[in-house]
Amino acid sequence: MTRMMQRLRPILMLLLAPALAAQQEPPAGKAAQEGHILAQFYQVRVTRIQQSLGLSEDRAKALAERWGRWDRDLVGRGRQMMQLRAQFNLVLVGAGSEDEKSVKVKPLVDQFLDLRRQQEEAKHRFEAEIPQALTPAQQARMIILVEDIQGRIRETLRETRRNGGQRF
Repeated sequence: MTRMMQRLRPILMLLLAPALAAQQEPPAGKAAQEGHILAQFYQVRVTRIQQSLGLSEDRAKALAERWGRWDRDLVGRGRQMMQLRAQFNLVLVGAGSEDEKSVKVKPLVDQFLDLRRQQEEAKHRFEAEIPQALTPAQQARMIILVEDIQGRIRETLRETRRNGGQRF
């Protein structure tokens, strides 16, 4: 693991903790802490964008803000999807025949699939908007940077789930 990722890992884990605790709204103090963490994460992105793409701080900030909006949408929908999966499980392990369960779970499945579709559309919009003001070489670097960081977020989520979904 690179030194940068070693520094990013605690921030990523703290950023992702709310997504893992999707069934609960954070208390006011927790929301302030998350805001501080998001600000730190934003600054890390600005720095990485500047370093990787050679952009001015203003342009790097604009890209980081757009990336952050996409990420917040991603996390919000992820929370909703996690809640729906929990509801799936309640219905599927609950009482009733297979037909009754199917009737109960159908609207939940429809909501889940709609959220998944929205996730994909948001990703495509983000990927289409980001390269508009970049050279092809910068576009390639930005794609690599986004994929790297998003992949590490997914990896951290998987690790967290394997470890029992512990909150940080």
